Amino acid sequence: MLFSVMHLIHLIFVILWIGGLAFITMLVLPAVIRTPDSLEKVLQFQRIEHRFAPIARVYSAIVGISGFVMMFMMGWQGVIFTAAGLPLLFMTLVWCFWTVMLFGLEPIIIKKMLDNMAKDPDEMTINSVFKRMNVLHWVLLFVSLLASAAGAVFAHGFFL
Repeated sequence: MLFSVMHLIHLIFVILWIGGLAFITMLVLPAVIRTPDSLEKVLQFQRIEHRFAPIARVYSAIVGISGFVMMFMMGWQGVIFTAAGLPLLFMTLVWCFWTVMLFGLEPIIIKKMLDNMAKDPDEMTINSVFKRMNVLHWVLLFVSLLASAAGAVFAHGFFL
């Protein structure tokens, strides 16, 4: 019963988290890029990022807790570094990357990026930063979706 509850919680929060990432990637960043005024671009991004980042941190924590509870309940930690556990390892590494980003590096990177834009408010510089950020988000979205697929593969025992 506890495993089923953890699995549902895990799935719901992965969906919310990756859905939020997809929303930022597919809608927010392109809208920011199309905003004509440089200052408004930065402010618009900052408003949304300040709202979404704390939510994403909560999602990350819940996904991690529920994932590790399931892993230890089922004894899967014993297979994580085997061929059968590759999907679980990949999923865990992607979660670790995101958690380090959300709780450590992202606030530093975003602050540095915004500070650089404030120092050099040139439209081309600001546009290039947001375009690179959008490309990075597409890559991260793809990797996150692959991790979700790996979770489905592992959960359904394709490798076990």
